[in-house]
Amino acid sequence: MTMHTAQGILAAAPDPLTKAFNEAIKPYVDQIETLKNEVEDLTLQLQQLEDERADMHAWIDKRGLRADVPPSIAAAMNTDPSAAQTLNYHIDRKMTVLNHDLHRLQDSLSSHLPTSTFATTLETLLPSIESLSALSSGPPLAFELIIKLGGNLNSHGGDEGWNNEADRASRAAFYARLDEVMVDIIRQRLEMKGAEDPSWAVFKDVKRLEKTGNFLKQKIGLQ
Repeated sequence: MTMHTAQGILAAAPDPLTKAFNEAIKPYVDQIETLKNEVEDLTLQLQQLEDERADMHAWIDKRGLRADVPPSIAAAMNTDPSAAQTLNYHIDRKMTVLNHDLHRLQDSLSSHLPTSTFATTLETLLPSIESLSALSSGPPLAFELIIKLGGNLNSHGGDEGWNNEADRASRAAFYARLDEVMVDIIRQRLEMKGAEDPSWAVFKDVKRLEKTGNFLKQKIGLQ
């Protein structure tokens, strides 16, 4: 038995066994088709979410907020190959802004601003610096930020900021905290593969730290 198709081509009618088989699997074929459509819809939704996440990350970076994002967002942003460089830039920028604001606040006052105010404000950057040091290629960048952070505190206070016990104690506590972070960063830097940190001038950095240490020893007797 034959029949005409829509194109006018003769085709054999399915035999009873084939017809029964086709009818038996039809529900499963329909389910497979439905699942394929659902997968396509989910793939589209996933792409939309990925695009939205990329837009959000770009918005954060454009406004210099990388150092302040919650850990869950930071974890996603840190998968980017340039995460360390980007985070370093944002921390450095935030440090500059804080330092400027502190100087401006001191200039607006007629009395000496306690060193503890400067120290407490600058210490807010330490968690971000520690996060930076945990990233691939992050330890050298974090090392430089720690040194810069210590220098920023030394630029505040004038003579009054060194000549009373409370300010000297605040500076000592601040540098003790910096030392803790610095030790961890140095350990991480030493553990880095040579290819990632090939040009570390250790002797030069030791001299830089010794210079700061001697300065603090003369100023406040810090050991």
